[in-house]
Amino acid sequence: MSTMSGIRVAVVIPAYNASSYFAQTLRSVIGQTHKALEIVIVDDGSTDDTASICRHFAASDPRIRVLSTENRGVAAARNTGIAASKSDYIAFLDADDLWHPTYIERMLSALHPLPDAWGAVYALHRIIDTEGYCMRSGSSLNARGAIFNRHLVFRFVGNGSGFMVRRAVIDKIGGYDPSYAGRGIGGCEDFDFELRTAEHFKIETVPLGLVGYRVHSAAMSSDRSQMAQSLLAVTEQCIARNPQLPAFVISCARASAHLYAFSKFATLKDWRSAASSLKRIYHHSPKLASGIVANLIASKITRATRRALPKAWPVSEPKEQNLQKFEEIDPLLPLVGGWSRFRTKALLSRLSEIDQSDEHSAANSSQEA
Repeated sequence: MSTMSGIRVAVVIPAYNASSYFAQTLRSVIGQTHKALEIVIVDDGSTDDTASICRHFAASDPRIRVLSTENRGVAAARNTGIAASKSDYIAFLDADDLWHPTYIERMLSALHPLPDAWGAVYALHRIIDTEGYCMRSGSSLNARGAIFNRHLVFRFVGNGSGFMVRRAVIDKIGGYDPSYAGRGIGGCEDFDFELRTAEHFKIETVPLGLVGYRVHSAAMSSDRSQMAQSLLAVTEQCIARNPQLPAFVISCARASAHLYAFSKFATLKDWRSAASSLKRIYHHSPKLASGIVANLIASKITRATRRALPKAWPVSEPKEQNLQKFEEIDPLLPLVGGWSRFRTKALLSRLSEIDQSDEHSAANSSQEA
């Protein structure tokens, strides 16, 4: 571990009107056990107190550099931070999320010893509330190596704050794609960046909940319709970019994206959009689509019954929970969940075989060349 203590890592933090949580976020960076950091904050045209918070922290920590731009979206802000950084490793953090104190240390220790073919490393996350208390575990599902097909379907990372890359990745694929924000469907640029990375590099994983992913009403992810449209667009763009994808992978990728979109549209009661996504799910698996409809009907019946018979079916009071602050949770405490009727072990295994086949084909082509 000591041999890597001097390796500098750039931390790129885009911030737009982030004053409510930004101080907590910056403290989680400053308190990292790995101290060789180049912290680049990009104030993306904020109109609140974000700029003053930046100045306050920068005044007491020489590792912090603050850049100010007009509001152009998270992808453009990240690209500005990348261009301004000089380190060989770059980690990304959103302005409302948290890192466990050992995040950088563990991520660098996992990626640095690997050959150059390994371009990135990701960690898993826990869901935290507005005060930084852990509400529940994120998904425990993860994979390593050549994971392109699996990641397209399973989306292992789940947010923009759990990904670290070598600078060689930027040299190969460029930065984040700002065109989604330009089309009004920003939100999943991180997934697009991860997929483009996985197209060219192997990816390592640190399967621990080292990221505190904050859920609150002002977050970009709270715009359900935009997030649904963003994920669908990223998925289709990836499919178009990779004509060699097997039909099975394409079908699974579209089903996975539309499952996510259906849940968002149904919550908004945008039934036309929900029906469109359900139709695409049906094309992949009529059985899966039928199960979704059955669950939707059952939940509506349950809610209607509870409204009609409040005395016969009293609503139970929420139980008090002994919530812990994110930074107080033992990072070795296992995450749980992630499997579903769609995301099965059998599906992950089949996609793993496709990833391995692609890796072998690429290796053979390289030897022949």
